[in-house]
Amino acid sequence: MGFFPVTGESFSRGKSYYIAADMALRDVNARTDVLDGYRLTLDWRDTQCTAGLGTKSLFTFINSTRTYIMLLGTGCSVVAEPVSMAADLWNIVQMSYAASNPALSDRNKYKSFYRTCASDTIFNYARLAMIKLFKWTRVATIHENQELFSTSINRFGSLLAEENVTLITSESFAIDPAEQIRNLKEKEAWIIFGNFYENMARRVFCEVYKEGLYGRNYAWFLLGWYKPGWWEEPDDAIDCTPEQLYQAVEGYFSTEDLPLSIDTDQVTISGLTPNEFEESYMTYSAQEGSDDINDLASYAYDAIWSIALVLNESIQVLQKESPHIKLSDFTYSSTDMRNVFMTTMESVEFDGISGPVSFTSSGDREGLIGLRQMQGGENVAIGRFEPQSGKLTLEDYAPIIWKGDGPPKDSTLNVYSPKHISLTFHYLFGALSCCGLVMVAVFAGFVAYYWKRELIQKSTPVFQFLFLLGCTFIYITIVTLSIDKGHVDDDSLATWCTIRAWVFVIGFSCAYGVLFSKIYRAHSVYTSKLNPWIPGSHCGHMIKTVLFCLAFDVIVLIIWMVQFPLEVVIEETDSYLDTQTNTRTISEVAFCAKGTSSYFVAIFYVFNGLLLLLGAFLSYETRHLKIRNLNDTFMNGISIYIILTLSIVCAPLSFILEQEPELAYVIIASLTWLATTATILVIFVPKVLSLRGTFNIRFLIQTKSDEEVFEEEADTETKLRYRIADVDTAIEKVRKQISRNVEFKKYATMPGACSVWCCGHHVGCTLIPTCGRHTGTESVTARHDSIGQANDAYVHDEHSSIEQRVTLNGQMNGCVHHVQHEGLASISTVETTTTSVSICETEHDIGNNINEHNNTTRL
Repeated sequence: MGFFPVTGESFSRGKSYYIAADMALRDVNARTDVLDGYRLTLDWRDTQCTAGLGTKSLFTFINSTRTYIMLLGTGCSVVAEPVSMAADLWNIVQMSYAASNPALSDRNKYKSFYRTCASDTIFNYARLAMIKLFKWTRVATIHENQELFSTSINRFGSLLAEENVTLITSESFAIDPAEQIRNLKEKEAWIIFGNFYENMARRVFCEVYKEGLYGRNYAWFLLGWYKPGWWEEPDDAIDCTPEQLYQAVEGYFSTEDLPLSIDTDQVTISGLTPNEFEESYMTYSAQEGSDDINDLASYAYDAIWSIALVLNESIQVLQKESPHIKLSDFTYSSTDMRNVFMTTMESVEFDGISGPVSFTSSGDREGLIGLRQMQGGENVAIGRFEPQSGKLTLEDYAPIIWKGDGPPKDSTLNVYSPKHISLTFHYLFGALSCCGLVMVAVFAGFVAYYWKRELIQKSTPVFQFLFLLGCTFIYITIVTLSIDKGHVDDDSLATWCTIRAWVFVIGFSCAYGVLFSKIYRAHSVYTSKLNPWIPGSHCGHMIKTVLFCLAFDVIVLIIWMVQFPLEVVIEETDSYLDTQTNTRTISEVAFCAKGTSSYFVAIFYVFNGLLLLLGAFLSYETRHLKIRNLNDTFMNGISIYIILTLSIVCAPLSFILEQEPELAYVIIASLTWLATTATILVIFVPKVLSLRGTFNIRFLIQTKSDEEVFEEEADTETKLRYRIADVDTAIEKVRKQISRNVEFKKYATMPGACSVWCCGHHVGCTLIPTCGRHTGTESVTARHDSIGQANDAYVHDEHSSIEQRVTLNGQMNGCVHHVQHEGLASISTVETTTTSVSICETEHDIGNNINEHNNTTRL
């Protein structure tokens, strides 16, 4: 009986195998030295490569009236497995010509199975030989989810591990291989081995075409028993054209049983040479109307001859045991005859059309493996592999055609390219920073030369120098920012990162700290109602503000550098794959502030960002304020707006462009240089212009007093507002002093208190005259008496005289002089509470009681 997959989706080359088998039957029956007195016949069925149909066909044959002594087939492993196990129950020996599943070598399950084709395990060794030849170390596999292919791929994986070849991934699919093909692409598999049926091969390579996994950088290895032009077969399961499939499959390699013996002119057991068989096979196929020319049909031919030779030799063995026994005496219960057949099968050896034929104890044939490559739409033989010796031979075969300059690489060659700032920008911004430093030196000399000029004195020159020092550090920072991995090594780069962090932080704290301190002081003057026209010392307040800004930044910087020193971190950014050379260029960027350092950077951004916003707000609030001793407050406000605006642009860009160091440097360095330079010009150019025409005068020119300037430049409303404020301040001082007297009694020793801890406490007091005490709402005019004449204790203010006297009985009255100052009368009514306090103890214990009085004081 014979099984051939003539039709079917996965494998349908049974007709070509049947033609070769029929040729063998003709040649065997024509020989008188083989099976003399017997005639071999073959009854066959189409299994369609389906296990169920193959098993059904076996039972049909067994239940027929004829007894079948052996089974030829099947062509599909999926059918051979159940058929072999069932046939063994009826003592039928099976000889396959195409079932290559390694699982069929298991004698515990398939006790009477033999095959003239090689097991897929032998193909694995041929594939491994190709891997070694081209020195590949990384491969991938993809297979159809069938036992035939899974078993072979699993053994291939073990073989790769033994040879230290990395299996990147092993993908399997049941119906749709799209996801698996994408996985191969994502994992960068370039050398791929595939095991699947012909119909699934079309689906695989349709996805291969879509994903672009073909060409000069890829090498595909498939099974070799596909039909010629298999990619051109109509297939509704795919949406790719035959032309697209051909583009994807061109150049793939295949491993298959060597179809013909090496020596094609050597006469074989059949009396034909391999060349003669090939010619006869072509003629016979044409006569049968078959256009499926299968190079592996020779294995079906040799399978018939194997059966014939085994039966022929078994006759003698059987006759030795029983002279009258014949092959025709075989029944499905003849276990002894089956054992004789199997023993003879393992000892038979002959030269077949496909080469030397012999079988191992597991039923496998130790034959030669052929290597082929798809070249121009044809499977061209490029070499052979001899499993017995492990020898791979490529000589005397067609040369391998590569789409590239040679074998593809098994992995992408990664070339790391550091991104660095070019020397052009390094020198450009170095030159600009030098120009900035020259400008700083010029303006510093200007301030020093005209130090004693009123214009410079009124702009706090010491802070001008501090501001210029900060700008100097910022210009230096611009230069150091261009030093990266392209100019120094990693250790030096970490040092440079630390240096520029210190230089920039100190520079910014000094420069912006000066601007902010002036604006903050101006706003304090504005809110405290001090007279900005009258000179006063602001340096003490300003230096506190500058020191606060500087101290905060320095403390944070010290903690940062001590606990978390800067280290160079290399990060991969973008990459570019050159498909021509399978080389990926990976860009690298060196960072100094990553990880924990990011928290400290955030602290600096938040703190200084809030200072910038606060400075901008205070600048807006004091935009109309003029302070004579801070004559450049308005320009400071403009400078703060400039710094804030450019910082808002610069800060986000420093994060957005961190993976493009050159572009980031050009933008950030440009904005930093522009902000620094513009700030310097805004602060100092107006000063230079104000001194034009008087540059030859170095010393202070003061032609008007502060009061004269105030009287000339301030309007009436301003004058009244500030003088009323002065009176209110004086009254507030009196009120506070009275409160002290009430709280501390005789211990109120602050200057100007009405109760002076008099020396009479030690020497004795006889009399302390009282000031006039008045009631009612009339105005009170208090005279000024010296302390030596009337023992009066009083406090004198610039605009009002306040006299406080101590009476004999301990009562204290507040007496206020109305003062006419420069023709301006100010009237204010204040409700005060005075307390009589006894502060002097005399020999007569005068004044021990305290009385409270409410007095109305008019100014």
